[in-house]
Amino acid sequence: MLEILFGISFSLFGGNIIDTKLKHHKYDKEDYKKIFYLKNKESINTYCIKHCRFENIQKIKYSSHNGLEETKYKVNIMEKDNKNFTPKSND
Repeated sequence: MLEILFGISFSLFGGNIIDTKLKHHKYDKEDYKKIFYLKNKESINTYCIKHCRFENIQKIKYSSHNGLEETKYKVNIMEKDNKNFTPKSND
């Protein structure tokens, strides 16, 4: 069932997500699938095709005041530091 939902989501959005700061990001199918299956408050490091850089994506689910569940994505730029990638705050 989740695989069908993923297929519909990828067909509609084509690997695109909007982060908490309303910025557009695009990922390939395999990376988008990893993002899609994240649990609440889990994060993943993946490559953004649009920005040509690695990013850390955190999935955040919460209930809104009208009883609906909403999902938002917090995206941080990954900075290369001594062969390790560390999240860089983009505030």
